[in-house]
This record gives sequence, C-alpha cells and structure tokens, in this order.
Amino acid sequence: MESRYLRMFRLIALISGLGVIFLIAVVWILEDRSDWRMVRRQAAGLEQMAGRQEEGIMEISLPGLGRTDRCITCHRNMEDQALSPNPEPFTIHPGEYLRDHPLQDYGCTICHGGQGRAVGIDEAHGTGSGAHWAAPLLGEPYIQSSCGKCHASIFSNASIPDGTTTYLEGLRIFRREGCLGCHKARGVGGTVGPDLTRQGEKTRFEYSFRNISGERTVSNWLIEHFRDPETVSPGSRMLGLDLPEGEMEALVTFVMGLARPEISFQYLSPGALSEFKGIRDALPGDEVYRMCCSACHGREGQGKNYKEFRYGVPSIGNWDFLSVASPEFVRFTILRGRGRRMMASWDTASSGLREREIDALVRAILPDPGERVAGNVLAMGPGSPKRGRILFENNCMMCHGPEGTGGLAPALDDPDFLGPASDRFIAATLVRGRKNTAMPSWSLLGERDLADLLALIGSWRSGPYRPSGYAFTRGNVEEGKVRFHYLCSRCHGRSGEGNTGPAILNRDFLAVVPAETLYRTITRGRSHTAMFGWSGDLAGRDSLGTEDVGDIIAYMKSKARLKPDYILPGSNPGNMQSGRDLFGMRCAECHGPEGRGEKAPALNNQEFLNAASNGYLLATISLGRKGTKMP
Repeated sequence: MESRYLRMFRLIALISGLGVIFLIAVVWILEDRSDWRMVRRQAAGLEQMAGRQEEGIMEISLPGLGRTDRCITCHRNMEDQALSPNPEPFTIHPGEYLRDHPLQDYGCTICHGGQGRAVGIDEAHGTGSGAHWAAPLLGEPYIQSSCGKCHASIFSNASIPDGTTTYLEGLRIFRREGCLGCHKARGVGGTVGPDLTRQGEKTRFEYSFRNISGERTVSNWLIEHFRDPETVSPGSRMLGLDLPEGEMEALVTFVMGLARPEISFQYLSPGALSEFKGIRDALPGDEVYRMCCSACHGREGQGKNYKEFRYGVPSIGNWDFLSVASPEFVRFTILRGRGRRMMASWDTASSGLREREIDALVRAILPDPGERVAGNVLAMGPGSPKRGRILFENNCMMCHGPEGTGGLAPALDDPDFLGPASDRFIAATLVRGRKNTAMPSWSLLGERDLADLLALIGSWRSGPYRPSGYAFTRGNVEEGKVRFHYLCSRCHGRSGEGNTGPAILNRDFLAVVPAETLYRTITRGRSHTAMFGWSGDLAGRDSLGTEDVGDIIAYMKSKARLKPDYILPGSNPGNMQSGRDLFGMRCAECHGPEGRGEKAPALNNQEFLNAASNGYLLATISLGRKGTKMP
C-alpha cells in the first residue's frame, strides 16, 4: 500500500514539474514576443549604427508629476539626431519641444497622455486591450490641450510655447463666443453651466456616450455636445454652436486644456499659476463684455428674438435703451441679475469679476457722450430755430408741452430757467439727458440737429441775463444736508429723486449745472411753479442767506460723487387702476397678462422693478425701442 502511494506522489510531482516547465516556456516565449522586445529587436541594428545598444525596460521617475514613464523603452532614440530619418518609434522627437521640456524632467505622458507604466502598445496607448485606461494617447490637434494645462493664461497675453496654433485659436474663439457668460473658468464667469476648469479635468469614463454617434473620446463628446447640446445632454439649456470644423476642433482643444493638473507648481507657467491662485490683470470693459455678455446679448448688443428663443434676450445696444438707461440701472442689473430668467447675478462673489471690472463694463455698455459732444454742439455756431422747432415737436413736445410751456416735464420757456441756464448747460443736458428720469439723451440726433434745438430754446429768452455774482467756494455739507431735509425734500424727494418737484440730486444734472444756476434758482425760485425763492418774503423765518445756500449747494454737489447701491423710483402721479386697463389693452399681448414676459421682456420681475425708476419706464413707454416690436 505504501509503495502505491509513493508511485502516485511521484507521478503527481512529475506532472506538476512538467506543467511548471511548460508554463515557464510559454511565458518565456510570450515575453520574448512582447511588444517592447519586438520593438527592441527592430531597433537593435539602428542603435549599433549609432554606436550604442541598450537592453531591458527603461523608465523615467517623475515624483513632481506623480508618474513613472516607460515610454522610452520603445521610444528611446528621441534625442539622437543621427536617427532623425527613421520612422516611428525609432526617430527623434519632432520640433524643439524637448529643448524646453527635457525627457528626464517631464517624461512623455504629461503631454501625450497614455499609461506610462505599460510596455505593451495597446496598454501604453490606451487603445484595444488597453481601452480601460482613462487618459488614452492624444492625437493632433488635441495634444495641444496638454500645453494649456501648464501654460494657459486666459486673462492675459502671457507667452505660450511654439506649435500651439490650434490651442491659441481655441482661446480666441472662447473669448469671441462669450463662453464665460454661462461657464466659469479659472474662477471667473457665470453659473448657468458647469465649471469648465472641472470639465477639462474629466476623463472619458465620466461622460455618458449614450447619445454619441462617433468614437468614444472626450474630444468627440465635446464636439457633438457643442453642436447639439440638447441631444447629447437632454435638459441642457446651452445653445448649439454653428462653427466650421477647424474652429470647433480648436475650441475643443482649448476646453480640454482648462484642467488644473495635480502636479508640482514648478511645472506651471507664471501666468497659469497666478490665475489658479486668483491673481490676474483686470480686464477692460469691452473685453469683459465680449467674454461674459456677448453670447446672450450679441456682439453688438442686439439681443435675441423672442420668437426664436424661449425667453429671448433684450437688446442693450439699441439707442432707445442707451438713451434712457442709467449707469445705476445697468450696474444694478449686472449685480442682481433677473429672477426666473437666464440673467444670473454677476456680483463679485459669484462671478469672480472685480468691482473695477464691473464699473468698466458699465462704461463699455453706456459710453458717456460727455462734455466733448456738448462742446462740439456749441462750436457748430448759431443753429436754425425753424429746424429746431420741427425737432422739438417730433421729440420734445410730448413732455415739455407746446412752445416749451411744460407738462410732464418742466417748462423750458420760463425766464427763471432760461436766465441762469447757459447754452453749455442746455447743450450738455440734451447730450446726456437725465438718467433715472424721463429725460433721455438726444445725442443720436447729431450735433447739427442739437445746435438747431439749442437755437430754438435760446430764442425763448426774454432778454440778457444778469448774473448774481455768486461765487461758490466751499460749504458745510452736513449743515446743507439738514437744510435740504427740512426745506427741499418735501417737493424734491427725501433723496432728491423727484416728487412734485424735479429730481435735483441726479448725477447727470449735478455734473453739468453751474453753482450760479443753483444759487439763482434757490434764492429766487421759478415763476409759475411751486418753487419760490428762499431768500424772499415767502420764505418767512426759513429765509436763507448766502452762506446757507452755499451749504445746500455743497451737499448737492457731494451727492454727485456717490455710487448708489439702490435706485429710487422717483415721482409717479398716475392712477394704478387706469394703468391696469391700459396695460391690458396695449401691453399684455407681448408682455403677458400679468407682465411675466411671453413675447417681450418680463415686467413683473422684482429685480427689474428694483432697477427701473419711474422715469426710465416713462421714457421707455414714450420712446419705444426702435428695431423691436416695442412702439
């Protein structure tokens, strides 16, 4: 019995030994035919010609990049000029890239992608049997996206390596198409869509290819998504991009390069490192508009048609809007957005923009014609009152009344107005308007027409004006504030926004009105109005002396320098019930029965109503919006 067991064990041991020998032989044969050995055999003759020959697997250890690359096991001749005429993988690296990116410092996969530790072709390239790898080898032009991860500087003109023309073209398209209007990148942009910095960090396994018809790569997913967002990502609110093939590839290359790589900071360019830290140069206003606003509002501010788009986008390049919108209105809208609309808040905390960039954006949207245009009007010489009358009847009479006798707006033929009002003051008022009141800017009329209007208004003067000789020096602002509150606010509003009297703490008014005009008006009043002179008998015990008036003027002038954080509505003598009936007859068809916006902007929107003064609404209703359905 014992001998039988011994024979059995010996047989099992023999079979096992033969099996192990067979497996070793198979492994040896397979290893001898592995990809890297096959390549080494092909390269042996070339290396002998170059005077050197090396065996075995070679690798570059890169702790700062968190990787180990064995690509040089096959591509080990990339720096040998003697092998330049040979085909891949036996030739040198193209271009001058290795001069600034030595292999021993950068390796291969940081730029090319692929699995650095693998030595099989499919496994290393992330194709075929290696398709499990999340970051496969990048082909042209998408390999240029790797340059962006270390060198990209979105908000400055920092240098970027040669050979990145496609990437730089993508950056130009990214800025031109206003992608930051919906997406953030490097901490700046909108909040409607996903953060593109995070998007650039995604691997292909983080995308759904259910609705993708082409190859399952990140680049192809982005191309199809940009062309038809709703199909690729159901529920997406993004509008499709109609770009030529070359521009689409460039934009995708740029977006893929927006990632923030998990590598040592020493590999990042100064420009990219600064932006990752939130340090960047301030953008000019026109660049902020182009990058953050143009995708919705159009490159020329033309907006989007309400028939073609679900919500539409108001035109902000329309002269009728620009003539009545105040900097406060635009700034308030930028900072607060529009509830229930695509217009999100762009306050500094959520958008990444800086205060001075928002101020620059407001100036870019609302350029101030200023003193230069007013000076040009005066330089035109005497205008024609006859032509001015036609312009007055077509544009001014609805508010200022026939012959300037007054109505919704103050009388212009009043000698107490025309006396102290200089031609420069009137010209500047015509050019600038009075924002947040119903008085728009009339700069669109042109300098000759404005000179004719000025001639007509000047013809209503009854005689030469004798200045009072008042010379404003400096008053006590706090004393003036108290006097304004007790004596002026009852008619002009607690904050001078206008009530039964006109708005007099208005920045456009205070920017152009001379102290002499203010003094004459305060002391002598305006005939045929409720404004009596505060240095006359009617003032009684509240009669003001020269010093008192100087304090009020000092307070008024101080208000012109402030940047208000809210907009006062101003006076409104209308009847709400009558307005409701008129709204139903005239406005509801486009703005909706409750003003929620259907074919036109939503009026029943709290952010809009907070920003729009009564004067803005009155001017808009009176003037309409040329080029739109708003009459």
